[in-house]
Amino acid sequence: MKKLFIFLLAFCTIFICLASNSLQAQQVLTPKTRPFSLGFFAGLNYTNSFVDSYYFKSQAGLLAGIDMKYRFTNQTSLHMQPSWTQVAEANAQSNVSKLSLNTFKLPFVYRYYVSPNRNLFFVQAGLSYNYLTSSNFRKQYDFVCITAPCPNIGPNTPSSNKSTVSGIAGVGVTIELQKISIPVTLQYERYFGNYLFTTNSSFISDGNPTRVKFESFALTTGINF
Repeated sequence: MKKLFIFLLAFCTIFICLASNSLQAQQVLTPKTRPFSLGFFAGLNYTNSFVDSYYFKSQAGLLAGIDMKYRFTNQTSLHMQPSWTQVAEANAQSNVSKLSLNTFKLPFVYRYYVSPNRNLFFVQAGLSYNYLTSSNFRKQYDFVCITAPCPNIGPNTPSSNKSTVSGIAGVGVTIELQKISIPVTLQYERYFGNYLFTTNSSFISDGNPTRVKFESFALTTGINF
């Protein structure tokens, strides 16, 4: 876990250095612009999860969090967005497995506004640290029993590792009102690592863990003050 935090810290440090070095080349903040701002966002998260041999059916879930923004210039800003998302009872396409997850996410996102004078359209990229607050994996097995009962669904199995890092890229538009702004963002996320699920019970024991990887699309909106 320490390595993941160090990785995220190094990523943010690089972005801050790049933004600081480019202050003279970009339009600076006007005196009335506050560098720090706070907001809230929520939306839908459309998740695809898969293992080596099969995919889970796509699952729609909720995504909600806080947007803490530091604006470098009129065109660039850094966002830390602690959030929570859920995957509830995703079924494998062949109905051989079921999966559910609750995840705390800590993304760091660098945002670039395309127009220097009108902060409407933007592109963004970053990394997210993802921590499982709860997880459950059940796998179906096909075998013949001599005596009943004969279970073909494995036990509820939590992930043996709790965290991984993902990459983020997205586009969006900001609607500016008098005292608030409303961002609308379409974002793609891809996990770099796997969650590992190893089934062990009196009936079933897997020698190798099941490796589950994720990718998702999220459509969010919110309010920034």
